[in-house]
Amino acid sequence: MSQSKFVTIMLIPDGAEARRGFRIRQWVLKAIVVLTAVVLVGIIVFFSVYGKVLTRAAMTEKLTEENQRLRRYQYKVKLLEENLKQTREIVGRLTELAGIDYKFPELPDDSALFAALDEKPGAVVMRPAGLDLTLPSGLPAQGFISQDFEIEHPERYHPGVDIACSEGTPVLATANGVVEQAVFDSTYGNLLVIRHSDSITTLYGHNRELLVERGQLVAAGSRIALSGNTGKSTAPHLHYEIRVHDQPINPLDNPYDKKDKLR
Repeated sequence: MSQSKFVTIMLIPDGAEARRGFRIRQWVLKAIVVLTAVVLVGIIVFFSVYGKVLTRAAMTEKLTEENQRLRRYQYKVKLLEENLKQTREIVGRLTELAGIDYKFPELPDDSALFAALDEKPGAVVMRPAGLDLTLPSGLPAQGFISQDFEIEHPERYHPGVDIACSEGTPVLATANGVVEQAVFDSTYGNLLVIRHSDSITTLYGHNRELLVERGQLVAAGSRIALSGNTGKSTAPHLHYEIRVHDQPINPLDNPYDKKDKLR
């Protein structure tokens, strides 16, 4: 018996309505199945690639903004260098006319400057003695402040501080609390949000690895993450926020700290 070249598809409605059916050739059915599969795969690939394109576009915009800001800083540094050079010449002439034996100190080279930076104290602040452990205090990672708190200007809106540090730097909880979020966020990367009371939360963004889970109790000073470069980030750092009634406050001007902060 030769194999049928047709396939019958039956439509059986609920109730008393009559059944309906139609025949199509096998190759047509196979073509429809293959075409449907190709379309589905194409849709999945499109949205996957499109998501990456959007992410890269956002990163490009961020890098362009960062590049423009660095160019402005570079221009200011050049102006300062020129002003300093002129000042050195004026001071040299004045001391020469006054008969004073004074030599203006030479500027250190870049390697010496970076070596001096390495010797500076990091961003972590010691917690004042006697402070309520449910109140956030100090900063959560060892490093240097690379971007300050800014909420007054919409174009420079930054509701926390960035602490520049190498990837894998321990991130510490700044107060007792409960982990409210431990997720990946498209902006903040590996993100932790800790609730310390009904009104106070802290946020830790761009981590390489999260060491705690949602619902977990954490103690002040306990290790909760390792810093990284995830999400919309141009360099390894930790983004840290304090929010009171969901409104950001400056971690470097924290009203819960009783002592002067190191920076």
